[in-house]
Amino acid sequence: MSDNRITTIVKEINYWKQHNLLPEVYCDFLLALYTKGENEEVPEPSYTKAGKIMLIIQLILLLLLLPFSFLVLYFTQFHLILQISILFLFLCYSFWIYVYFKKSENGFYHIALITNLIIILMATVYLCKLYFDLINLLYIVIMLNFIFWLLVSYKNKIKYLMVCSVLGILFTVSYIVL
Repeated sequence: MSDNRITTIVKEINYWKQHNLLPEVYCDFLLALYTKGENEEVPEPSYTKAGKIMLIIQLILLLLLLPFSFLVLYFTQFHLILQISILFLFLCYSFWIYVYFKKSENGFYHIALITNLIIILMATVYLCKLYFDLINLLYIVIMLNFIFWLLVSYKNKIKYLMVCSVLGILFTVSYIVL
């Protein structure tokens, strides 16, 4: 076989192995067969300059969502429906970026997840204070948010988020008690 065909087959087998399309044992056997036991690793495609610029722009926009969300909620005189709509758009964008980063298998999806959770926390606290002027209900909403963070961190096995959620729960409980 020509080297070009072998390289294509090896790339395809590595793709199968990476995405669990075949059992790893089969992929290792096929890689050993086609590379004659030398199993050369095919380098991962690196980002182009335009791809890096787009990644940086997406991260900057994602990080700007938090101050803009705070600004929309507490420092504007927009109508309530407009405020909620803007927050919903921010939430949709950060969720879309989370899914996009999770698919592309880079580590930036954590930033999008944290942004999602903080926007949800800000929105629920704002709506609770706006509609129900009960402090006990506000404490319950905050506790439910931190419990949700704990569940998300447990499901995704994110230790720092688990620590933050436990600290948030402990802080809220200590604030209620004291």
